[in-house]
Amino acid sequence: MDQFAAPRLRRIGEAAEATGLTQRTIRYYEELGLLKPAAHVSGSNRRYDDEDIERLTLIRQLKDVVGLGLADIHTFLETEAERRSLSEQYHATTDPLIRLELLQRVEPILRRRVELLERKLTAVQGLLDEERARLQRVEVLRTSLRTPAVT
Repeated sequence: MDQFAAPRLRRIGEAAEATGLTQRTIRYYEELGLLKPAAHVSGSNRRYDDEDIERLTLIRQLKDVVGLGLADIHTFLETEAERRSLSEQYHATTDPLIRLELLQRVEPILRRRVELLERKLTAVQGLLDEERARLQRVEVLRTSLRTPAVT
């Protein structure tokens, strides 16, 4: 694809279909500041580009798959914008000193994101361990009821 070609802009219905979200959810994310559409045409008609679709997909994954709340998603997305900017700067230069400085700046951002995801994973792992323990107790009780008592 030509890097100078105009980006494809989608209507909200197309964005909803592409991401599996409802139009109302997309509007809500805009109200919360999680998303800013690429363009508005003729009043309130929003248009979404590929970057918006990627962002909406990331929001959905963070919410549905990871289980983050909207406040944590907001924090994660703020770091995503900063990470992307540093990445673009990194790829725009070949100067090793500038690249090193950019890598040093992006590392704490990525560490914060990893810590956020690890906290959520730890919580989920704790719940999973509890459910496994319950299941194991049920299996033991069921087995003990099937085995006749020796008298």
